[in-house]
Amino acid sequence: MYQTKEFDKQGLHFIRLMDETSYVDICPERGGIVTAFHADGEDVLYMNEATLFDTSKNVRGGIPVLFPIAGQLADKTYEWNGETYQMANHGLARTRPWRVIRQVNDEAHASIKISFHSTEETRISYPFDFEVVLTYTLENGRLSIDQTVSNLSSDPMPIYPGYHPYFNITDKTLHLTSKATKYLDYNDQKIKPFTGVIDMNGLKESVVLLDGADTRIEFAFNTAKKVVFDQDARFRYTVLWVEGDQPFVCVEPWTATTNAMNEAKKDLLLVNPGEPIELNVSIHLENR
Repeated sequence: MYQTKEFDKQGLHFIRLMDETSYVDICPERGGIVTAFHADGEDVLYMNEATLFDTSKNVRGGIPVLFPIAGQLADKTYEWNGETYQMANHGLARTRPWRVIRQVNDEAHASIKISFHSTEETRISYPFDFEVVLTYTLENGRLSIDQTVSNLSSDPMPIYPGYHPYFNITDKTLHLTSKATKYLDYNDQKIKPFTGVIDMNGLKESVVLLDGADTRIEFAFNTAKKVVFDQDARFRYTVLWVEGDQPFVCVEPWTATTNAMNEAKKDLLLVNPGEPIELNVSIHLENR
């Protein structure tokens, strides 16, 4: 039987989706972030709790939500329709509170629906009215994330969202199954062949698989298990990132590359008024 449970910890409010063996924790007020995912006897995600509970910091861990952009902008600025705007790394959603719309639990699954809306403050950085709805679902040890983006403005609205999962992986030599044949290494700005293995040891910047547009990605979690992404094909890029010897590896589904608002406008998803865009991704463990 699935359940939802609410609890408070160190001044933050959490909602847990759970069954007898698995659970997912979500903190709506910290950017709608998933803070924990336990399945198949494993803590799938890394979390630096010091950053989670210090609201002056960006959270290092869990699954930060990247919207309306993923990545960085050159000089943190971009131009749209002849106007110049400033926006922080990874957009607006991960540093602002989300509102809980609905919780569901029954014999088949547990889920929570949360929303993020434009405000006068967001319009300073991003001149559009919008609504983003996330539905987190736990079912049979699988975490599914469904995202619906609605444009409440009169003009087409550019987005290139993504997610920033931190996985509890200590081996920085990452083995991945992907259709990609090449990747861009931001450490030396070179495009290199992808053969299924990338050594992330010592890298300061990320790398990105360029030509996958995978609907399924697999990578080693430990010696016994692998992580499986099933995802919308519009997550065309997979970003890989580590931070020194910290015990995590980030494997991130993005819809465009960093700075796309300036450099790769062809990759932008345009949301027309009255025509919401829906994106989905799910994460689970399997035996290797």
